[in-house]
Amino acid sequence: MFTTARQRDPLFSDTLDIEEPETKRKIWYHWFIIRIRQYMILEISFFICLIMILYRLQTISNQNDRVLEIVSSMERKLAARESNEDISQSENTKPSEQSLKKMKSPVQKSTEKLKPSVSKMKQSTSQTEENTVNVPTPKERFRFNAANYLLGASVATHLSSRSSLYTNAGSDQSNLVILDRPQPPADKAWCTEDKNPVITINLAQYIKPISVSYQHTRWNVYIPSEAPKIYDVVACLDFYCKEWEPLASNCQYSQHEPNGAEQTCDISPDLDVPLIGKVQFRFRENYGDPNMTCVNLVRVYGETKTPIKIEKPWNSEKTCADLKWYYHNMYIGYYWTDKNCSVLYGNNCCSECPECCQECLITDYNRHTFFSNSMFLLVIIAPVLLMCLSYCLSRRRLGRNIISATLFS
Repeated sequence: MFTTARQRDPLFSDTLDIEEPETKRKIWYHWFIIRIRQYMILEISFFICLIMILYRLQTISNQNDRVLEIVSSMERKLAARESNEDISQSENTKPSEQSLKKMKSPVQKSTEKLKPSVSKMKQSTSQTEENTVNVPTPKERFRFNAANYLLGASVATHLSSRSSLYTNAGSDQSNLVILDRPQPPADKAWCTEDKNPVITINLAQYIKPISVSYQHTRWNVYIPSEAPKIYDVVACLDFYCKEWEPLASNCQYSQHEPNGAEQTCDISPDLDVPLIGKVQFRFRENYGDPNMTCVNLVRVYGETKTPIKIEKPWNSEKTCADLKWYYHNMYIGYYWTDKNCSVLYGNNCCSECPECCQECLITDYNRHTFFSNSMFLLVIIAPVLLMCLSYCLSRRRLGRNIISATLFS
């Protein structure tokens, strides 16, 4: 393995032969040939492939969760549409039956009590007029927020401005801007540095909009400079919102209205727009901040024939009680359990634990995210540790080989 140069002392002919080791460059080249070419390339390739596979599995799981969320929202939309159609059919059939019954009564009375007197004829005509007036009219329509995250609405982040609520696809909190609640918290605002901020919203169902609104969080004395002042709302006619129709223009959020109140901007009923499923808020001006605009809560109102209610699960009381106990007594347990906004608002836990609802997130950090992140980090760190261990062992083995070759040559 080593070249040997022998030197003899003219005075001592029986001296030991001393092996002169090769240069360090040749030693490192030899180590590179032995360790890298034969072993570590396979190990590195294997761990790189393993990391890519696990990363792909994680992205697929995130996509599956998103697909399940979309499917559930579509099921809610179909159920609401079917219920509206059934109610409309029942309302259309009932008035006709009732009107026929009521119109039969004066005819029967007139045939039975047919007399030549003029007073009887006037009485029958007055009865028919009363019956036509008393025909039941359709019920009133109920206003609801179609841009409510709890009903299935969502923010189209790829068609919206980059915001503080969107750090990456795994922890997207953009839907907090459409989480319908009485008072939005100040630390959960949708903030962006774009000069012309845009928020695109996929509505919970197709509607004919009647109004839009904006609500800012409560402020002290003066309205914040980053609060929106003037905005427009358009209806998207295609998927990428390249074709659009204006719904409301020059909507103003006034600082002279009650602090933190919702301010509505009506849409003209004469506006000829089809049923829409996507809208875009375009904020044109704020209250003076040149670098940032912060949006707290937007709403889009439509009409339905029946009030929309969010059904609570059967174990909602136990869920709320457990979350409240964990929050006030064992925060580690609260951090470990599922506590996202869908769980808290879907179970109506805000009356029992208002602090939980104020701090809730769309994408929650719990035991599931902890295990997934831990596995991902382990997969990344394990190859590095194995490579370092292999390098240290190879260095140690190489040193031993050099020492043994020097002593026994």
